Amino acid sequence: MRDINLNVLLIIIISISFGFIVAYWRFRGKIASLKSLAFSDDLGIFNHRELKSKLKSLIKNASVNSLVFVLIDIDRFKNYNDHYGYDKADTLLQQFVDITKGFIRKSDLFFRYKNGDEFVLVFSNIGIEEAKEVGNRLRRVIAYHPFQLNSQPVNITISMGITCSHNNDTPDKIRKRAEQALQQAKQSKNTVVLIEE
Repeated sequence: MRDINLNVLLIIIISISFGFIVAYWRFRGKIASLKSLAFSDDLGIFNHRELKSKLKSLIKNASVNSLVFVLIDIDRFKNYNDHYGYDKADTLLQQFVDITKGFIRKSDLFFRYKNGDEFVLVFSNIGIEEAKEVGNRLRRVIAYHPFQLNSQPVNITISMGITCSHNNDTPDKIRKRAEQALQQAKQSKNTVVLIEE
């Protein structure tokens, strides 16, 4: 009788242990998924919350000689939202993100900014003039790309405000300069404006 109880007890212990192992692996996957949601956007890039943290880290990083902040706005995107609805217009955002991700270097950082159709690129160890050239190439790629919405070709353009970091700069100062540059760029649409100071 005692042997049967020990066997039953052993089976129960093994079953409970197996259950804990399975639960641990499932829970571990959920934690990874939740961590990803904390710093990434549903378009597959960093979200706005992660921007300040990454900027602070780059500013303090001794191996980063220069930092260029590019604020991008999709021109007249509200028209697409109004005409096609938010869900359909979001397919344009995903196409834009996919093109941009394929265009930039692996070391460059890509974020969704405050509003749905604003984005940020952060380039490290390149100068502002080189960043302007990269920005203009991306602007042309986007302008000539045959975007699709409801199986219809759609042309979109982007405007950019670009600035670089200075000694004793803060993430907020950098972002404010880029916002000023973007406001100027949006006056003309499909253009790039630099603010260096």
